[in-house]
Amino acid sequence: MKFIEVEYNRDLKPLETVLSGVKRPGDFFVSGAIEIPLPKVEVEGAGTLSFPIPEAQIAALVQRAERAPYGRGDKTIVDTSVRKVWQIAPGKVRIGGKSWAATFETILAKVSAGLGCEGVGVSAELYKLLVYDRDGFFLPHRDTEKTDGMVGTLVVTLASAHRGGELRIRHAGREVTVDTSAVDFSELSYVAFYADCEHEALPVRDGNRVCLVYNLVQERSKGRGKTLKAPEYESQISEATSILNEFLRASDAPAKIAWLLEHQYSPAGLSFSALKGADAAKAGVLVQAAARVQCAAHLGIVHIGESGAAEPDYDEYSYGRRSSRYRDYEDDEDPETEDEDDEGADFTTVTVDDSWQYIDEWRDTRDLAIEFGPIPLADGELLPEGALDEEPPDNKRLTEASGNEGASYERSYHRVALVLWRRDRYAEVLLQAGVVAALPYLKQLTSGGKGSRSEALALAERMVEAWQGDSRRWNGYFSGGRRPESSHRIEMIAALGKLKAVGLLERFIADTVTPSYDGLETAALISSVDVLGDTKAAMLFSGLISVRMPNRPNECAELLLALTEDASRCFPEVAGSVIAGLDRIGIRNPKLQPDDWEPEERRRPLGPQFLVNLLGALRRFKKATL
Repeated sequence: MKFIEVEYNRDLKPLETVLSGVKRPGDFFVSGAIEIPLPKVEVEGAGTLSFPIPEAQIAALVQRAERAPYGRGDKTIVDTSVRKVWQIAPGKVRIGGKSWAATFETILAKVSAGLGCEGVGVSAELYKLLVYDRDGFFLPHRDTEKTDGMVGTLVVTLASAHRGGELRIRHAGREVTVDTSAVDFSELSYVAFYADCEHEALPVRDGNRVCLVYNLVQERSKGRGKTLKAPEYESQISEATSILNEFLRASDAPAKIAWLLEHQYSPAGLSFSALKGADAAKAGVLVQAAARVQCAAHLGIVHIGESGAAEPDYDEYSYGRRSSRYRDYEDDEDPETEDEDDEGADFTTVTVDDSWQYIDEWRDTRDLAIEFGPIPLADGELLPEGALDEEPPDNKRLTEASGNEGASYERSYHRVALVLWRRDRYAEVLLQAGVVAALPYLKQLTSGGKGSRSEALALAERMVEAWQGDSRRWNGYFSGGRRPESSHRIEMIAALGKLKAVGLLERFIADTVTPSYDGLETAALISSVDVLGDTKAAMLFSGLISVRMPNRPNECAELLLALTEDASRCFPEVAGSVIAGLDRIGIRNPKLQPDDWEPEERRRPLGPQFLVNLLGALRRFKKATL
């Protein structure tokens, strides 16, 4: 068998059909900012503009400007109750500078990509320079076609101090507001939109907004007379919404689904904003549909692989050769040095001894990296069906036979997918990868105020229940997640304390921290006393010390000493547990599982500091008779 067998989802054919017609990327608007050497802008009668534009030059611009009119039917009207802005004709404005041509080409390329016009040929013609002084605005309107082939408008805001003046754009039931006042003075901000979009300029509350307005013109080719319009996928979004809602709410629905994208993306460059062509278009539809059915959407890299015994299909000269169409993010090799024509070793699979499917390198819709870690991918969660059929693996390796061992192989796919799951199954999905994957989401919920407290408590309870199992099942290989460490226990103690979840905190310390305590959790435990109360804290810490004194005596003495920092509190039973455990130091504790007992080299040897800490704590407790 030359390809890895993949179990796809076979129940979402209707969704595949809907998305098959979504090919053109782009949106009805695009905006951004670019840091560049600022252009040289000369205005007749006002001279060369300085940046940010000073008040004196604003006054000079206004003196040479005229009130901008607006169109009503076949009439052109000046009415400052509808449009209050100054305009200067393009013939009086000259824009240059050494880097301006290249800079403007960059802006135009970003605009073309954002509007879905790549490959079509779109140029920009300066229409006018506008000055919105204080209280300047323009009520909602649509642009008329000012030149043959005009498809939209590009607005480049020059560096000028102002507040307000946001541009609000509407299309097909959607609305966005673009604020250009937040841009640094070293940047040029731009926004472009299709001509059929309703838009308005909100009032400038302070300062002056100065901008260059361009007509975006489609370059006509012979036999092509259709004017570009914004990609319109509302019907597909509605259909996808209905399909996802019905499918994901079924009792037997998988926890998540992963839609494989067509293009290859490196982990370093992975983001929604970097998606190409049809990937961007399909992702846009799925993300909007997911939001309507209360689903989370993330990008991630799907890893599907297997290894086992193999028989080489060629002579032994080529043993050990490796082919790679994917540069692993842990590989430091220069990709240009790889032999792209090398298809690697051909072999016949004898047995599949191991296999794995998981997703990592997560990005949310804001293009922020999310530390979920590797989350297992279950059978039936991947689509579209057949996406990897007949696709050669991205990595494959054949290892020659040696000694009593025959030849072995390993091969794998590494592809980007858009992953969706219901928000009310967030905990279930993350806990597939273990408690470490769920910690960032728990911290997010604990910081979300009263509205998210109930969800945070529900997730915290599931994590407390799952923690011990996670610690024991981890085996150092992928295994669906990362092993919980002391740093994660510290984060969990803090989260439970913030939630004031006394019962859960008590269980977590007793069941999870106690058998794993290594001293790093001491500060977090001390902080938890305020939530637990003295009585519960004393009971829990006494139990912890009874269990951990045999192999963590130094750390137990440090915990006892830390408890004495607050003179108003007294924990004599904790001190008693330390004293009672002195004769058990170094003796294996039968209460600990084998995995919890640490080898000698991982434990700090007893030294004078142990006695200093112990006697110092006892002196503060005034329990010299213990």
